[in-house]
Amino acid sequence: MRHFIFNTSLLTFSLQRFSLKISALLTFALLSAPHVVASDVASQLGVPVPVNDHESYRFEVLSASGYGDEQGRQIVDVLEGYSVNLALMVDTQAGNPVIGLQPYFELEGTSLLQPLGEGASLSSTDESGILEFSVKAGEKGLDRMTLSYGENTATVFLNIISISVLNYASVPPLEGGLNWSDLTQAEVRFTDEAVQVSFPAMIEQQAGDTVKVSGFMMPLEAGLGQHHFLLTPSPSHCFFHIPGGPAGVIEIFSAQAIETSWDPIQLEGRLALLENSDSGVIYQLLQAEVVD
Repeated sequence: MRHFIFNTSLLTFSLQRFSLKISALLTFALLSAPHVVASDVASQLGVPVPVNDHESYRFEVLSASGYGDEQGRQIVDVLEGYSVNLALMVDTQAGNPVIGLQPYFELEGTSLLQPLGEGASLSSTDESGILEFSVKAGEKGLDRMTLSYGENTATVFLNIISISVLNYASVPPLEGGLNWSDLTQAEVRFTDEAVQVSFPAMIEQQAGDTVKVSGFMMPLEAGLGQHHFLLTPSPSHCFFHIPGGPAGVIEIFSAQAIETSWDPIQLEGRLALLENSDSGVIYQLLQAEVVD
């Protein structure tokens, strides 16, 4: 089953900004040139223009949760291992969206840049002058991201907060088994058709082997027994926001029902790696059984 991301927060923000832009330009036109008919001005608004290397543009990074600090910096708070969705909006000085602009991304810190959802790419702005992208937060600290095109720049700071503030339990390293620190090193790429993955060597060499792994159950079935569920390195507080993204979850299949539990469990089964996944899952454990 395909999963699609619809970023309503960014859409609402964009529509509000566009509405303000229309009002401001119509007011300016009527005050400075009364003979200009408002409908004629409105007809020119929102028409996308192709990128021009010699133009000066208005660059703005959009975020549903960003704020300005006392130094005038744009800050976005995000937990370690979580992803935050952002967008670059590019307009001409006259207010027209710029299409086809491919910015240069410079990310300072431990976070990782990635496309936003399946079918997305980090190519260029669309007909709305918007390029959506996502950043997976790294280690606790303040990471800096700068987007630039010629003399045009926009900067946003990621205030990465330690996941320990949630007081989540986490499974200890498993001697002789799979460890989440290795599993989450997988590099995930989003294409038009599927999620493509490059697995760490220490994980790839265990594909098809019987392995052990410990984690927390995320039930997918009603009832006290689970034949099909997800396993994560810490208790997940939200089904749609799993720390580590696709690399932070294993899909479990078991012939015998496994009792639903909120405590960490240890499983044994055959490891399957999905290099091209249309569901977003990249790890599976087949014929899984609970072990002590």
